[in-house]
Amino acid sequence: NLLYDALVRLGFDVVRPGGTFYIFPKALEDDANAFCMKAKDYDLILVPSDSFGVPGYFRMAYCIDTEKVERSIAAFEKFVHEVYGR
Repeated sequence: NLLYDALVRLGFDVVRPGGTFYIFPKALEDDANAFCMKAKDYDLILVPSDSFGVPGYFRMAYCIDTEKVERSIAAFEKFVHEVYGR
């Protein structure tokens, strides 16, 4: 719930994971590929979900330890603030 709650707080529409280690947030712009490319500048590796049949969303795996999740959240906060003004 740590990552899910943080993404929702940042304004993402997120499909709550149902027992998997992937999460599918909606990109903050229509082009999920462009969104994911911009995220790379913040050391966030995201996969556009178009190839998974979910256009406009991106996929993240969160099968990592809590410390890495917390660092990812900090990177997301910076990315969303600097690029999208949220």
